[in-house]
Amino acid sequence: MAPQSFYHHIDSVTGNMIGKGGNSQVYRGSLANGQQVAIKLSKLSEEASRNFLLEVDIITKLDHKLIVPLIGFCIEENTLISVYDCFPKGSLEENLHGENAKSPLPWDVRFKVAIGVAEALSYLHSGCSKPVIHRDVKSSNILLTDEFEPQVSDLGLAIWAPTNSTYLTHNDVVGTFGYLAPEYFMYGKVSDKMDVFAFGVVLLELLTGRKPIDDENPKGQESLVMWASPILERGDFMELLDPDLNENYDEVEMRRMVVAASLCVTRRARLRPQMREILTLLQGEEDMEVRMRCHVDASSDTLDCEDDEAYPCSSIRSHVGLALLDVEDDASLASFEQSNLGSLDEYLRDRWSRSSSFE
Repeated sequence: MAPQSFYHHIDSVTGNMIGKGGNSQVYRGSLANGQQVAIKLSKLSEEASRNFLLEVDIITKLDHKLIVPLIGFCIEENTLISVYDCFPKGSLEENLHGENAKSPLPWDVRFKVAIGVAEALSYLHSGCSKPVIHRDVKSSNILLTDEFEPQVSDLGLAIWAPTNSTYLTHNDVVGTFGYLAPEYFMYGKVSDKMDVFAFGVVLLELLTGRKPIDDENPKGQESLVMWASPILERGDFMELLDPDLNENYDEVEMRRMVVAASLCVTRRARLRPQMREILTLLQGEEDMEVRMRCHVDASSDTLDCEDDEAYPCSSIRSHVGLALLDVEDDASLASFEQSNLGSLDEYLRDRWSRSSSFE
């Protein structure tokens, strides 16, 4: 258990902000013993306190080498403070798309990251005492050690998974555009399958070197998932690959990752595999690829009308349109009543008329 009375252990917080969320900032600092740490500061409020206590409750019950542990936490001067290990190599996002991307990540690192994150998510969903849904899987929440081992971080949005139903329904949609599963964005359906979808987006980032949402790409190609989907359907794997790899990759591993990504970003949540199955696929279990493909083909013959209506292609395009409205990471959409939502296009037009970004 992390010690609650921890504030006196924090020696310094540098001016170097290394992360920012909707209501929090993360700084690089050090403990009195010289240990370098990441210190997350959140403004105290009723909602923040509730989320903070849930995060602490969850993370203190986890024990996995690829999930960033909580070193300590406390409340001081109306600020919620949580302290974690610091990883100087930064996040996967920084190494793929940001300041740390001066040289492209080699293929062996990309595949190691894919395996490691799949292992951590499989643990959250089915390996710990009570299943957990992360709800904010993305490349900026995957930190890298000096040996490029991935560390899944930031369980600030995590919740306990339902045990007596397949999903929960939330009216407030939180998370990061580009990673949100269609059923969650459209109807607030929360299940472990939303983590599977987000992991598929991370796999596509590793394969292509592209950002999940990038308005600098040609019109119609801003969304990584929408750009990649027809390529995946055609089976033209080579068109997906990051040109910076210069053909320096393992073809067998690449094909496994492509198949895994394709299965993860399937629009219908019930057709996505469990994370333990995706992990097994990436690890190369014989016949797993065939089994996964057969699973999708068989399920496609008995499509669920509710599933189809939940997120048609036109609504996915609206999702991308919203994502391009200069929305900050970890932005939280205002509450909306599902019964009164009407078409998503109308909802988006209404929100756009009031503000070009969401608070």
